[in-house]
Amino acid sequence: MSNIVHHYWFDMQMIGNFLSFASRGDRVGLNEMLRQGMPPNVQDYDNRTALHLAASEGHASIVELLLAYNADVNLRDRWQRTPLADAKLYQHRDICRILELNGGRDLMEDHEMHVCHEDDPQENIDISELNLQNSSIIKQGLFGESEKVKWRGTCVVKTVISRHIQHPVKMVLTAKDNTLLGELRHPNILEFLGSIVQGEEMILITEHLPKGNLDDLLAKKGKLDPATCLRYALDIARGMNYLHQHKPQPIVHNHLDTRNLLIDEGDQVKIGEYWIQMLYEQIHPNSEKSWLADSSDNLDASYDTNKDIYDFGHIFHQMLEGKPITNMYDYMHLKSVEFEKKFNISGCPGRIFQ
Repeated sequence: MSNIVHHYWFDMQMIGNFLSFASRGDRVGLNEMLRQGMPPNVQDYDNRTALHLAASEGHASIVELLLAYNADVNLRDRWQRTPLADAKLYQHRDICRILELNGGRDLMEDHEMHVCHEDDPQENIDISELNLQNSSIIKQGLFGESEKVKWRGTCVVKTVISRHIQHPVKMVLTAKDNTLLGELRHPNILEFLGSIVQGEEMILITEHLPKGNLDDLLAKKGKLDPATCLRYALDIARGMNYLHQHKPQPIVHNHLDTRNLLIDEGDQVKIGEYWIQMLYEQIHPNSEKSWLADSSDNLDASYDTNKDIYDFGHIFHQMLEGKPITNMYDYMHLKSVEFEKKFNISGCPGRIFQ
């Protein structure tokens, strides 16, 4: 048994699968790994355990299973949150009761909240810590150049983004919400680990997902089977819902694309490049000055989630059909109240289409 535990402890793919089972509520898969010797307290980049993820997602049966295997009920993540703190945050009252009965505590109520500052090493990474030996170029998103490197012995992705981008309008790098980026966490968004400012460019460090992006998968396989399409769509929807429900203002992606949808070891989709609208501001064509703050209409537009919803529908269609929608005019003029069939989806069963 000790050999199995030793093997699992160092196998990051197995740990990824384990945490993915907890996040999805897959009791059968989780129980099988626990029976084979997986320690219940393994943690991800942000020190989040399976119990954190199950408590956040509202999976009471998973919480009970992990507690039966003696999971530590009060382990703290990177933000000093316990599983009980996460259950309270997402208002899962049944899970709160289970955790409290098993000795769970919300340590955020006992201590002053940890605030991340610009000089916090968790948010800003020393470039000397990046090991570029055996690095490799990878495709991850629409913006910047990405390569796989090592940071503190772990494979991560280093992405260099420029001061100006244009997609479709010209935007300038401001990085005003860089601290907030480090506080965002959800099983279906790509983990942001830190950043390095280098001249007029910024280097972003994110988690590395070895299975690549959805665009490459579709190029290789064509259309996916309906069950996989539905599972991936739910992953994307959960991640986007988390971003759109952010307070006080929703985080709008605006560039959701198969190229910035990454697949982890547990075959779960994670959303990348949600930080573009947070790090950049649109500028006037004849000025370097941002115009978002000068116009309430433009500010409201930056919080409009409709484009993300359209893009989500486009991606779902592409997964089912293996190709993008060709008539983009009809696609961009859909209204949510129009329930009649808009596109021919040849491989979609009636129940899923409905």
